[in-house]
Amino acid sequence: MYRRAQLRAPGELGTEMTTDGDGGRGRGGLSRRELIGAAGIGALGVAGAGAAGWHAIGGAEAASERRNVVLIIVDSLRADHVRSFGAGGMRTPNIDELARGGMRFTSVYPEAMPTMPARRSIMSGRRAYPFRNWQPWLGMAARPGWQPIKPGAETLVSAMRRAGWWTTYVTDNPFLGYSKTLEPFRRSPHRFVRVEGQRGERRPRSNVSRAAALRRLPPGPLRNEDRINALRQYIANNGTGRDEAEQAASRVFRHAAKQLRTAKSKGRFLMVVDCFDPHEPWTPPRRYLDMYGDPDYRGYEIATVAYTHASNYLSPRHIARLQTTYKAAVTMTDHWLGYFLDRLWKLGLDDSTAIALVSDHGVFVGERNWTGKGPARLYPELTHVPLIVREPGGAGAGGRSDWFASTHDVAPTLVSLAGVKRPPAFEGADLSPILEGGEPDEDRPYAVGGYGNNSYVRDDRWAYQVQNDWRDERLYDKRADPGERVNVAARRPAVVREMRRRVIAAAGGKRPPMYSDAYFDRRKRSSFG
Repeated sequence: MYRRAQLRAPGELGTEMTTDGDGGRGRGGLSRRELIGAAGIGALGVAGAGAAGWHAIGGAEAASERRNVVLIIVDSLRADHVRSFGAGGMRTPNIDELARGGMRFTSVYPEAMPTMPARRSIMSGRRAYPFRNWQPWLGMAARPGWQPIKPGAETLVSAMRRAGWWTTYVTDNPFLGYSKTLEPFRRSPHRFVRVEGQRGERRPRSNVSRAAALRRLPPGPLRNEDRINALRQYIANNGTGRDEAEQAASRVFRHAAKQLRTAKSKGRFLMVVDCFDPHEPWTPPRRYLDMYGDPDYRGYEIATVAYTHASNYLSPRHIARLQTTYKAAVTMTDHWLGYFLDRLWKLGLDDSTAIALVSDHGVFVGERNWTGKGPARLYPELTHVPLIVREPGGAGAGGRSDWFASTHDVAPTLVSLAGVKRPPAFEGADLSPILEGGEPDEDRPYAVGGYGNNSYVRDDRWAYQVQNDWRDERLYDKRADPGERVNVAARRPAVVREMRRRVIAAAGGKRPPMYSDAYFDRRKRSSFG
């Protein structure tokens, strides 16, 4: 195990809604030699965990207690970039330690994407897909599924709070933290901690020169004034990459760690730690970049991407650097997750706390000649995410399941592990029987969901994706073509018909809605009431 450089404690947080400011600044992280030295992958373990490691399982007596719950949401985290999910060369030692103490769910495809639809699914325990009766909302993207968690809706937070658990939510998510239509949700936990990163003005944009932003934007479609100014504000909020403690991931997990002592004093608690990294923009410190890329690289750093064909604006050298940058951001996020987990273990909460980690979607970083996200590209780079569930009594530790779990299963599973009565509104599956070697009540032989105007179905043999007007049907034989490169829809009409039936069944018996571009562009927005 490595030794982590000590951080000064973050500034005091408020008792209700609180916003991260400049508290907690200080130089953290490791030297490049410590990170990539002889210890190799172990060099990014958790600080001060001791010989047993913080993933060590608590005593069997923990299984009979009413438990605390920690839910960790890591945005834009691809399953193939987590080492314990089969990736080669990635450095995610803290997530991997969590996996060794829990159950890995290896066939997880979010039923609704991207950011906000997935959060509704995770928090509500209900399917957000197929986005029927959607209309644009203020503060939300004008795309199907983007709507807030409405006031009074049953959520993981409200269920746990009503059952007597102290609840807190710590996030730099720009929608959860800043959208006005989500203000009622922000008031649903006892304490909501908003960390400035993607949104807010931790420091004024004027502190960052236009030239500094341009050094992180290769020539092309990204170089417009809106993007340049947004990146200047992001750098002002998150630093230039020199001081790791400036990064939003560091501040999210340090603020969450600071909440743990209060949470412990409350007896029973739910804590949601919702980290927007490794979502773009990216400004990871050089020591992380050098773990994956050329230490002599002196070209443009790729801070953000356009959602378009990579070859439209990036050279092969820039695509390689983009992939390095994403890997560096993943490892940096994992490092600060370790800081939080280390604090949880040091406070002796490991024997009484169920932990889940999940992501909402992935991201393309040059694969299939694409960058960013895109509803018409429902391939594993975008749709396959990690899910880990750790039961403090040790059930399922080190195991894996290929059951087709999804985001709407998270809330039902966590209330079950906590010992809280399941709310009738939750419709996802309780995954906890899998930890004991059993099966959920629901039979789910395939995954189905959607993003925007597109739907997908995946089972053990086939991967299908389609626009919701039944155009652009794509079918891949995963056995013969595991990379999903050859569309065999025309050669397999019977399979296509079955996949259509599955989409219709998931959409409530009729085809999912198809919204026109004119509908997206409506200026009128809905509001509560």
